[in-house]
Amino acid sequence: MVILVLVLAAAVLALAFQLARWRAELLRLARQLTDLPENSNQELHCSVRAKPFLALCSALEDHLWAARQSAADARRAQRELQYAIAAVSHDIRTPLTGAAGYLQLAQACPDPEKRGEYLGVVRGRLHDLEGLLDELFLYTRLAGGELPLSCVPTEVYPALCDALAGFFETFQEKGVQPVIAFPQEGLRVQAAPEALRRVLRNLVSNALQHGCGDLSVTQAGCSLVFANRVPDPAALRPEHLFDRFYRSDNARQGAGAGLGLAIVRQLMERMGGSAGACLQGDRLCITLEFLPA
Repeated sequence: MVILVLVLAAAVLALAFQLARWRAELLRLARQLTDLPENSNQELHCSVRAKPFLALCSALEDHLWAARQSAADARRAQRELQYAIAAVSHDIRTPLTGAAGYLQLAQACPDPEKRGEYLGVVRGRLHDLEGLLDELFLYTRLAGGELPLSCVPTEVYPALCDALAGFFETFQEKGVQPVIAFPQEGLRVQAAPEALRRVLRNLVSNALQHGCGDLSVTQAGCSLVFANRVPDPAALRPEHLFDRFYRSDNARQGAGAGLGLAIVRQLMERMGGSAGACLQGDRLCITLEFLPA
């Protein structure tokens, strides 16, 4: 009987010791969590090797990792937002400043012919601003997943002809004759018709704004390649061409916000295709890959 009592007392003492140890470990984990520095990658340490404590420590680490990732994403989004605001502010201010300046000239000019010329420049600046805001709005909707696309079998050649015809006057002004090699004029791909037209217009516009000389469009299977010479190939980084607000020059020139090619990639991926770019000598080649209809 005495032995049994002694055994029970030893068991109780051992259990009490174990409970005290577990309580101390829980308090230690709580202190680690409380004292953990913000944005720290420090890991939790568990001195009790029992499975429940190891599982608890692992679960806490998972939650900490997720919180750190969320915080990092939030900081990255904040930096991108600040950069976007700065870039957009510059791009919006440029045509507005130009329009305001020419409007003042028009108001002070007694010559009706000159006044009409100045007002024409004002209209051009406002048109640039309208296009810029349209790009920003479309990109924002695409990036936020707020633009549903319904893809159907769509003919590419008529959409390409429409896109080229829309820049007829610009082609004439620049003395550029587009060269089209489209052996399968009846080619149909899986695409949203309006999104396809926007992709093609953006690529033609990009070639006319930033290229020099010819523009060729070549079809092979479900691929289209837009190629044109560029004035300074060494300044281009093809791997960054589809980044938003990317500019190959340090001086921010032109009416765009650097979103035209970013929109192209977004739309192509939303339609199940892809867009890529490479340099071949002094020629920039942008390739569109469509899903077959």
